[in-house]
Amino acid sequence: MKVLVLCIDRDDDLGHKAKIEGPVIGRHECVRAALELGLADPEDADTNTMLAAISTYDELVKKGISADVAVITGDVNVGYQSDLMLTKQLEETLEVTMASNVVLISNGAEDEYIFPMVSSRVKVDSVRNVMVKQSKNIESTWYFVWKIIKEEKTRKQFIAPIGLILFAIGTMMLIPLFKAMAALDAELTVDLVSERWLSVVAFIMGIYFVQNAFRVREGVRSGMKRARRSIYQGDVTIPMFILAAIIFVLGIVKGVQAAGTDMSQYPEFVDDTLTMALLFLDGSFYWFMAAMLIFESRRLVNALIQREMAPRGFWLLPMFIIATTFLVLGGIHYLMLSMDLPLYHGDMLMIGAELAVGLTIAIIAAFMQRRMKVEVYISKEGWRR
Repeated sequence: MKVLVLCIDRDDDLGHKAKIEGPVIGRHECVRAALELGLADPEDADTNTMLAAISTYDELVKKGISADVAVITGDVNVGYQSDLMLTKQLEETLEVTMASNVVLISNGAEDEYIFPMVSSRVKVDSVRNVMVKQSKNIESTWYFVWKIIKEEKTRKQFIAPIGLILFAIGTMMLIPLFKAMAALDAELTVDLVSERWLSVVAFIMGIYFVQNAFRVREGVRSGMKRARRSIYQGDVTIPMFILAAIIFVLGIVKGVQAAGTDMSQYPEFVDDTLTMALLFLDGSFYWFMAAMLIFESRRLVNALIQREMAPRGFWLLPMFIIATTFLVLGGIHYLMLSMDLPLYHGDMLMIGAELAVGLTIAIIAAFMQRRMKVEVYISKEGWRR
């Protein structure tokens, strides 16, 4: 029996900060990796977790137990992509070390995600949670808040939703301002900016939070590098992105035009924010979803051009996009009907049909996704045998 002391870095701090790729196998390499990560970021909890794994390995060796130690890394985009990389590295590590049992070392943050992935492939003898002691001299709440905001994972989980909410609220409240700007009415634009300055602040803060959470500037730079490579490789990602961007902008234009419909003959709806927001979404949502479908289709087009198999599960995301379109528009049309909005000429039968179609497509996509997961699990179990 050989025991593998395994440390898992799910969000790839080791690669992102110390520029070390996983898997890291062996005591010497793990010590070097922990040292590099500690020098890159002395406050990273993964450094302590790796040192705990090395310490546990030393204890097992002193007891005469055949053991090895390793660190596997995921991806900054925590989720399916990171877990896929962890799975691949785990199987590679088990093949190299010939380990039959695992001692899992964790900082306790994501045990509910890590443990099932490991236990489905090898027997887990023990799980050790490493808790980092905090310095008693650090008493500033702002220090902790600032450190949390700087973390990649925290930004996407907390900062991004706040930014999207502020951006959506600011956009809805500033529709009259956008109409005035489109009409080149400078006087009305200035008046609306002074009247709705809170909405302007929310809109700007929303844009800042979103670009900060998703690292838009870094993404643009890396995207330009990938674009150059893809052009030389005959990839259609860039043309499809440009087409999707054009469709998205047209959606915004159509939405603004719909929200700017002359409602003077219906005084109760004039300058009503909810009415303009519903008209904007009703006129633009089709276009937004069409842009997403066009951009998502790039994988299928690339596969056809390169004469490869279509990506597995390609139809799942488009199905969910179409289902979302029907469900959201059904909800919008229901609100418009319940408000007796004169510009909407549908009825409950049409709304019910939209909701039914959207729900049906979503259920079918969910069943397909579930079936794919079962098939993948069965194939992996067969591979293990």
